[in-house]
Amino acid sequence: MFFPTRIIAGFSLAVAFTASVRADDAVVTPVEWKNNWNSATSRAVGGSQTAHSFTEDALYANPAALGRTRHPRSRKTFHVIEAPTLSAGGNNTARESFKGQALKPSEWLSGLTTKSPQKRSYFELQTFPWTVMGDRGGPTFFMGIPIRSTLTANESSADGLSRTVSSETTATAALNMSLSTRTEALTFGLSLRPNVRWNSTVTLQLENSSSSKGIFSSIKSGIARTTSTPVDLGFITTAGDFWMPSFGLSVLNFPLACVDNYLNPATGKRQSICGAPRTGDTQDDVESTRLDPTEIRLGFSIVPRVRLGSMRLNLKISGDVYPLPISRGGKNYGYTDVNINQLTHAGIELFLGNVRDSNTLSLRAGLNHTRRSWGLSVPLAQFHLDLTSYEAALFTNGKASSEKRYLLGLSSRW
Repeated sequence: MFFPTRIIAGFSLAVAFTASVRADDAVVTPVEWKNNWNSATSRAVGGSQTAHSFTEDALYANPAALGRTRHPRSRKTFHVIEAPTLSAGGNNTARESFKGQALKPSEWLSGLTTKSPQKRSYFELQTFPWTVMGDRGGPTFFMGIPIRSTLTANESSADGLSRTVSSETTATAALNMSLSTRTEALTFGLSLRPNVRWNSTVTLQLENSSSSKGIFSSIKSGIARTTSTPVDLGFITTAGDFWMPSFGLSVLNFPLACVDNYLNPATGKRQSICGAPRTGDTQDDVESTRLDPTEIRLGFSIVPRVRLGSMRLNLKISGDVYPLPISRGGKNYGYTDVNINQLTHAGIELFLGNVRDSNTLSLRAGLNHTRRSWGLSVPLAQFHLDLTSYEAALFTNGKASSEKRYLLGLSSRW
C-alpha cells in the first residue's frame, strides 16, 4: 500500500497545500473547482478546447479531437510519440518553499509542509506520455498514460499548530478511437480511461513533522484505493471554410451511476449527481473516492490566418460552456445552481506555421468568469517548453475566490 506514496515521491512530491479561512475558532477549508487534469496549454486558454484541440489535452476535453492529432491521409503507422513529458505547478507560497532546497529533494516535503504554515500553498506534478497511430484513411488510435499527483494541507485548528494533509494520485491507461471524414469535416471519438486512484487524509502536528520520511509514513497509513473506468464520447464538425469554424460537443464521464449528498463546490451545498462510479475504499466525506461527475461540454472555435511574406500567422479564437447543468427525470448531469459565468471559458492563441502544428511558437490568453490566464510555448530543438500563469477558482461555503498559480511543462515529440 506504499505504492501511491512512491508515485508522489517519484513525481517530485506533487503537492498542493490548502490553508484555512477562520470563522470564529472554526476552520473552513476552501474547495477547488474542477481540479482534475491541468495542463499548461489548457489553462492558458481558459480551458476552452472542446472544439479545436490538436494535442493530448483533448482526452479531457473532447475525445473526437484526438483524431486530429493525426491527419487521416497520413501514411505513417505511428504518427506521433511524445515522451518524456512533465509539468509542474504551484503558487507563490509553494515556490518560496523550494528556495534553498533545489538540490535537497529529501527536504522538499517537510519544507512545503512546515514553511509559511499560515499561508495557502499549492503544488502539483503530472506526466502524460502518449502515441497516435492508424492507417491512411482509417480510424485513429490514441494510447496514453496520464498520471497526476497532488497533496493538500489544511490548517486543522485555530492555533495553527496542526495541519490536515490529504493526498491524491490518479494513474490512468487511456485508450481512444476516433473516425474522421476524408476532409475532417466531421469527427467522432470514443475514449476509455480505466484508472486507479489513491487518497489519504491525516492530521499532522507541525512540531512533530520536520522529517519528510515521517510525513510519508503518516500519509501511507490512511490510504484508500478506488478504481473506475470512465467512458467519454464526442464529436466535432468543421465547415469547409478558410477560417476552419468548428463546433464541438462532448460527454465526459458518461453517467453510469448516481449518488446522493455529493458536494457542489460552487454552492457549498450537497446534491444528487450522476457520473462514472468508483469502487473500492470509498469515503462519504471524500467526493473523489465516490464518483467522477458527468461533464457535458459545448465549444466553438475559428482560426483566422494571414500570410506575412513567407511566414504564416494564425489566430485561434475559442469559447466553451461546461459543465452544463442538465437535469432530467430527477437526475442531475452536472452541478446545479451554478452561476453561468462560472461555466463559460474563452481563449485566444497566436501562433506561427501550420494551423495543425501544436509544436510551434505560441502566445495564449484566456478568461473564465473574472479569472485570467496567459501562456507561452517555445519549441527547443527536440523539446517543447510551456509556461502558463493562471487564476484558479476556489469556493468557501459557496463564496468564490481565486488564487494565482503557475505551470511549467516540458515535453519531447518524436
